Parts: sequence; structure tokens; C-alpha cells
Amino acid sequence: MNVRSKTISTANLGISAVIALLLSGCDGGSSLNGTPTGQVIEEAFLTAKAVQIGGATTAVARADMGDTDWAVYNMANRLAMTPIETTAGAVHEIELESFIQDILVVPYETRIYALVAVRESGIAVVDITDPAAMQVLHTTPVNYYQDGITYAEGGGDLVPDVIIEGHGFIKSLETDGTDLWIADESYGIHRTALANVITETPVTEDDGTLKIDAEAFTLQYSGEHPWGAPADLQLHEDGNLYAAIGFLGLGIYNPSTLERVGYYNLYTDDSVTEDWFLAMNVDSEVQPGFIDPTTGMPDYNQASFEIKEVWHGDVDAPTPWADFDRYGKYYYKANKLDVETLGSVGSEKTLVYLAYGLGGLVAVDASDINNITYEGYAPAVPAHGPDEPTGEQSQSLFPYFGVGMLKEAGVIDVEVDKDNNRVFYADHFAGLVALDGADSPGVSWKQAGGPFDNDDNPLLHWPDYEFVTSYDMGAWDVDDNESLPIWMYGAPSLLVTGEVSGHGNSLFLMPTPSDATGGVDVVQATGAGGLNFMDIGALTPLPLPPSSDVDMATRFTVPAYFASTTETFADADGSPSSPLAIGHSQGVATSGQYLYLADGPHGMSVWQIADANGNAMDEPHVVANTVVDEYEVDNPDGSTVYPTPHAYNVILSEDDSLAHVMSQSLGLRRVDISSAEAGQGVPGAPLLLTPQPSDFYEHNLDSGSYGGIKRQDHAYDVDFHGDYAVVADGSNGLTVYDMTMNPADGSGSHVVANLGAGTGNPLLGRASGVELWTNPADGKVYAFVAAGHSGIAVVDMTGLLVDGVTPGMELIKLFQPVKIEEELDGTVHIGKADSRSVDVDVIGDHAYFSYGGFGLLAYSIDDLLEPLPDGVDPTKIWTMGGSGGYDYRPEAVAQYRLQTEPGLEDSDPEALYMTPQYFPADKLLIDGEGNWYTLDEPRLLFYVAYGEAGVAKLDWSDPANPILMEHQQTVGEATGTAIAHGRVYVADGGGGMVIFRQ
Repeated sequence: MNVRSKTISTANLGISAVIALLLSGCDGGSSLNGTPTGQVIEEAFLTAKAVQIGGATTAVARADMGDTDWAVYNMANRLAMTPIETTAGAVHEIELESFIQDILVVPYETRIYALVAVRESGIAVVDITDPAAMQVLHTTPVNYYQDGITYAEGGGDLVPDVIIEGHGFIKSLETDGTDLWIADESYGIHRTALANVITETPVTEDDGTLKIDAEAFTLQYSGEHPWGAPADLQLHEDGNLYAAIGFLGLGIYNPSTLERVGYYNLYTDDSVTEDWFLAMNVDSEVQPGFIDPTTGMPDYNQASFEIKEVWHGDVDAPTPWADFDRYGKYYYKANKLDVETLGSVGSEKTLVYLAYGLGGLVAVDASDINNITYEGYAPAVPAHGPDEPTGEQSQSLFPYFGVGMLKEAGVIDVEVDKDNNRVFYADHFAGLVALDGADSPGVSWKQAGGPFDNDDNPLLHWPDYEFVTSYDMGAWDVDDNESLPIWMYGAPSLLVTGEVSGHGNSLFLMPTPSDATGGVDVVQATGAGGLNFMDIGALTPLPLPPSSDVDMATRFTVPAYFASTTETFADADGSPSSPLAIGHSQGVATSGQYLYLADGPHGMSVWQIADANGNAMDEPHVVANTVVDEYEVDNPDGSTVYPTPHAYNVILSEDDSLAHVMSQSLGLRRVDISSAEAGQGVPGAPLLLTPQPSDFYEHNLDSGSYGGIKRQDHAYDVDFHGDYAVVADGSNGLTVYDMTMNPADGSGSHVVANLGAGTGNPLLGRASGVELWTNPADGKVYAFVAAGHSGIAVVDMTGLLVDGVTPGMELIKLFQPVKIEEELDGTVHIGKADSRSVDVDVIGDHAYFSYGGFGLLAYSIDDLLEPLPDGVDPTKIWTMGGSGGYDYRPEAVAQYRLQTEPGLEDSDPEALYMTPQYFPADKLLIDGEGNWYTLDEPRLLFYVAYGEAGVAKLDWSDPANPILMEHQQTVGEATGTAIAHGRVYVADGGGGMVIFRQ
């Protein structure tokens, strides 16, 4: 296919220098006459990992090393140790196979070990006796197998006799020095002898997996995704093993046999009224007999009934399974627990404190494990969602409305300070919180002056804290739209820190926390990458009612902070500061010499990835950044610096002078990057990038809404047509901004038009990707939209973008792709894709979509634009069969699923954002080595982020036949890709940023 015309030596020259030489007119005897006009296209590779930068910190443990306590923690898959002192000491680290979930420090014989839960890789044993010379002894997977499972698949049919098996996702570990208990999210709980693991050579089964002595299956399958994955284990002095079992709450087990001897589930406790489903009795909601006898939850028959008869049929009935599984479960997710026996001899009681996600901190009395009773709770800080209801109720449960931040939000961890009768817990948004009255939550855990009416809207589940009556959930700072609730500034609260260097995450207390200053009392992780040593002062009772005079900053200090990189960044005043945390990477873009990383709460940072000659750098460094904060910062000189908060994605202008940062709550923020591209920032002295209010293209402000759009901004993607920016605006659909208008003038004239926000339910689903295409035949402009669970949308933009008419957008069709399934009786069922559309790219005469677990899809543009018959609603272009059924959905030219590849059958890929690379035919091309060549046929490559399944490179030159070229696993969750200089740059979520090369 390739015809090489000329090769120029690139020794000591980067490709940029080579191209400059080529374009200077040198043909060196080439058969080409005149000045070459070759196009530089350098293929990127996934062959080897060049470097991984940053990573989230989600696991912490204390190691007693004799004279000094050490903190043992993770940065994604890196295990790190540092002495716990009031000044930051040396950090030693070692890399493990997979993302670290839990760390258990175990003194054994004469050595000290860290047993580390590393997802499907199993259990890593690390000798940490000498922190400066940590050694990984071995990493051993844990096998699981369970048969006889029945569940309802996406179409509602029951699938019986299912077998699940493989290497378990190891989440947590516990030991008594003799046995080791293993929390396996894929299965349940395993027990083995500690000696089987901690020796030089582990004791294994014939298949190389760890020898297991006993196990308990804790999962319940109703739909395709199970509940009951164990997340935390604690062996208590009463001889029982306590487990936080995710969406099923609390399980108590005999540590020897692993028989379940106690169970508590907030969802099924109808005596509790202050929870998401209020006083609902699930028994009265399900169809008769459709309750799982072991858990009390809706079973697979109920799931099947809801999908077939309620969703796809015309039966009017409650939908408790869908209400829970599609949204509500995040208010019932037991993440961590602490078990304490309190009280004097003869009147002891055993309390279990559960970090219950968005359900808050929940305490239950387990003194009688056969009759566990609810004691009290403290509410979580709600996830920041829309400012207005979106329909008949705030969540559309058939299908997902979108869970947004719910997976991460709420209460994450908990530790009880028995000596001081208080509880410390980590809240995603509130940071570190301390509550008084650990021994009496039923009495102490409520705010004086109640009950409080937080339900200021008649709609169900609105606001999302409507169920709270024991606390005032109003904003403590009414001028801050992300203010913490009022109740946190008065009793029973003793402390709320807010976010300290990032979102609150795992923590531990030092053995003797003290009100005296000058020490370290709490060690807490920040989920987006970092570790805080915190000195807690005197936590005297707070006033009643809460007072605006309370200054929480006087109640704690942070004497030492450790980030997940050593990079220097520009502080709010422009001065160099360090270190920079990276650990929430969502989106990435590249120019010739620089990379732009969207890292959630840390905003956007700019990294030099090549020198002035175009030579790639495998260890890039920060040369510029927006302010590393989620809020505007007022400097002492009176200047205000504005951030790019909740940074999700970055899209560069064609001339690389502007970066458009997509925010998950604050719309599109435009950043002038011309100074960074000109090299004014260098490693060690980076440049501060300062977007202004005139660069904030959003429609939902504290002062009100523009353009008739009531829902909160959720910008995911953008494409441009002249001065107009067409934004994929989440549940708002498409929002169009005029980039020549000043958003800060208060007129709202920057909002030109919207399609999708004016209806009760989101017309375009949750739009997360958009691509504009102009028909060369007639000049009409179309938008192809990745519309989340609503599927794929085609919108005619001609009226607005060509004719200047507002709103000027017409929905042509909206559909969920065809899914062909063979039923159990052999009949073929034509249904719909059961995942979500995420991204879209248009190349030539085809549109390519990433569609989550359904894979990748290619459509002919002609098929997408095929007119519908008269009278067909563009939102209802097919029916579920039966008499009078019809189906006008276009058929995909190709579907590609990574999980069909050999060796990847057990993976769970979710196709997310992707980067295409097009090599045209019959044009002079120049590769990374300076070689000139031409192609007889065009070539099209895709670099696709696949979530927890890593990243893949595909050859899609033939639209009907995509071919996998390379695949690499990452340690985090790959969400976005970019390419430059033969490298693939991956935004890897909690794994930070990863660079691959040949």
C-alpha cells in the first residue's frame, strides 16, 4: 500500500525540524519537483508504557515501625510510605500491578508486611520492614466460582443457570494474625490461612490462585448488575466478622464458617423515615412473592416484571427494583464501617457505624445480632445536581437519568474516637467531619430546634435531601451555591473542614488523638490524589443554633501535605508552588508541543511533551495551569483569579490559541493559551492562566438562568461553526453560544439557542458528545449527538448556523441502536442497545459512535439522514414489535465489542471518548521518521478509552471491518485519549495520566 518517495535522516532532529527542512524546498534529487507540500501524520502506538503521572489516593493505613509511626498509602497503583511527623518527610514508593484498594499492615515473625488488595490481580505482599527498600514478594489472584444464578437481562427475560467465575476484584482485607479474610467484590468473602499468603511462596491451587479454606457468596442478582459486593471487613472483639456489603448494607458472619449470623439493610428497614425512600415498605411495593428471602430486596422476577410490563408495557405499578437500581442505591451504599463496644461493664452495647454513601453516616445497635436496630444518622452533603426539577420527579428511572457524581459522593469512611466519645468521618464534599456523642447517636445525632422542613418542592425526591428532618440542610453561606449545610456548623457537629486539598476520602486516627496542638491526630486521603496530616485542636461544643461566627479554620491545621506528583504549579498569585496533585483525570488534548489535562477539582494543567525541535519527552512537566482550586481566589493585591472547576474535557481551537474547558457544573470556560504555546511558561516556573468572567459560557448562574434553560450546566463536549459553539450540555441537550458576546455583561445574549431543555424529560437524553457536519451537496449543517441512554440523535442545524434563524434546530431522529438477541427458545428478538452513547466522530461519509458496554458503532451518514415517513415522531422511530409495529432505525455498518477479542472475554469494557487519526490517500504524507510516502487507500485509526478495560487502538480503514491493533490495560479508568509524536496520552481517572509509546 505504501510507496516511499524519500527518506531524510532524522538523527538529532525532531520531526518539526525535519518538516521545516522539507518545506524549505529541499528535494535532494527526489522525483518530486518544486517544494514538497507533504502532510505530517505520525502514527501513535500503545506498545509500551512510557510513564504514569499522578493517581488518586483512596487507601491509607498506619504502620508502627518501632520508634516512629508511618503512613502507608496509595497513589493509584503506587504504594507509598512516609513518617508521620509535623513536617513532610521523605516519601518512598513502589509500583504494584493494579490500582490499590486496601492496605493491611501485618507484623509477622521478624518482619513487617503490607498486604495490599489490588483488584483482579489479587493480593500483593510487600515487605515494608525497611521503607526505603520495600520489596514485592508476590502478587496472587483469588479465584471465584458460583453457579445457579438467575437474573433479568436488559430486555426483561429471565436468564437461569448462570455461572460466574474468574479472578476476583479484591477490595478489602482483615486478619487476626492467624487467618486472613478477603472481601471480593466479584463474589463475597473468602477465608484463608495467613501463612498461605505471607510466606515467600504463596500456597495456591492448581490454577495458581490462592488456596481458600472457606467462602461465602454475598451477592444478589436481580438485574444484570449484582448488589452486595463486600467493601470493608472488621473482626470485632465479640468474635464476629462485620462486613459493609455495599448496596445490601451490613452483614455479620461467623469468621470460621462464614455463615451469615446477622444482617441489617437500611433500605428494608421501614421504621426509618429519614432515608431516600422515606418509610417505604418494599414488601408492599413488589408484586406478590417477588422478594428475595435472603436479603428482603426485590428479586429477579420483580425486575423482569418492571422491564416487561411497566417499562415496555402499559401496566401501571410501582417500580421498586428500578427506583433502587437506577438511582436510589447510592443512598444505601455501605462503603466502610467501624464497630465499637461502648459503655460500662454490664451495660455495654455494640454499635456499628456505617459510612453509607449519600445516605450519610448511620449508626446501628448490634448488641443482639439477631435484632439489629437503627440508632441515628448524620446526613451526607448532597451531590450537586440540577437547580430545578426535570420532570414529574427529579430522576427518570426508566432508563437512567444519569447518576453523575453519585458514585463518589457521600460518606466514604468512618473512625470512632472512643476516648473522646466522638466520631470522625470522611465526606466527599465536606472533607473531615467530627460528631459528638458517639455512645448515644439515637439521642445526640440531631440538631436542636427540629424537626426541619427541607422539602420545599412538592415533587418526589426533590430536593435530593427532602427526607432529612433532624437537620437544617439550608446553605450555611447563602452566597455560595456549593455551600455546606447549616447543621454542620452547630451541635452535634464538632468540626467540618470542607475540602482540604481535594475531596475527602479514607482516613485513620492516631492512637491517642489530642486537643493539644503541635502533633498529628488524623491522616486523611484526598480522593483526587494526596494525603493530609491533620492537627486537630480543641473541639469544644459548637453553639445552638449554628452561628455564622464559627470559624472552622481555627479548629484544625494541616502541618504536612503530600501530593501524587512532585510537579511545580503556578499558585493564585502566579508564584511557583508545589507539589501538584493529579488524580481525577477526565480529558486530554494535545497541540504540537504541549498537552492540556482536565483533572476535575484541580482544573486544567499544561504539560510540555516535546522540545522546540519536536523531540518527544517521555517525562513531561507542567509549564502552565489555571488556578488549582474549585473556587475563585481573591489575592491580597485585590485581583481575583478564576478557576476551571470540575474540569471534564479540553477542546482546543484550530489555531491552538484557546482551550475550551468543559465543566461538570459550570458550563464552558474559555482559556487563552497563546502565552503557554509561545513558551512563556517553563518547568519550575509555570505560567498562571487566568480566564475571566467574560470567558464563562454558561446559562445557570446564582443570579438566575439564561435562555429559558432551568437545569444546571453540564458541558461535556463542543464543536464550532464560525462564531458559534455548539455544546453537548448533558440533560440540557444542545446549547449554542455566541463566542463573540460577553457573558459577563448580564444580558444573556451569549446564549443563542437550545434544543432539549424545554421538555419535562430530557429530549436528547444526557448529551455527552457532538460533531457538526456540512453536507457538501447542499450546504446543510447537521449535528450528530451522543445522547447518553437515549441513544443517538441527528439534528438539522441549518436554520441556525446557515440561515441565522433562532432557535433554528430541528430534531431529525433520536434512537437507540438495534440489538439482535436470540431468545432461550431460539427465536430472534430485535431490541435496543442497553448502554449509553458517549462520543461521536465524523470521518468521510460515516459517523462513529462510542456506546459504552455496547461497543463502537459506525453508521453511514446517508442512512442517518434518511427521512422518516410522514407522521412518524422523530423520538419514536421504532416500536417493540407486535401488531402494527415498525422500525425505521438505521442499521449500523459495523459494531465492534472489545470483549469479543481473545483473552478479553471476561473484561467489562465501556467505550468512552476516542481519538480518530485519518491518513488520506493519494497525498504526500510524512511520518515520524521523516519518510515521505503515499497511500493507495485511505487509512483510519481510532484510539479508544475503555474505562476499566484500558485503552485500545483500532484500524477502521474499512468502515464495515474494524480490527484491533493494540490493547493496553491501565490501572485507573481510561476516559479520554489524545495523540502526538507517536505517543498515546490517556486520561486515566484515578490512575492519573498515562503515556504509551512504541
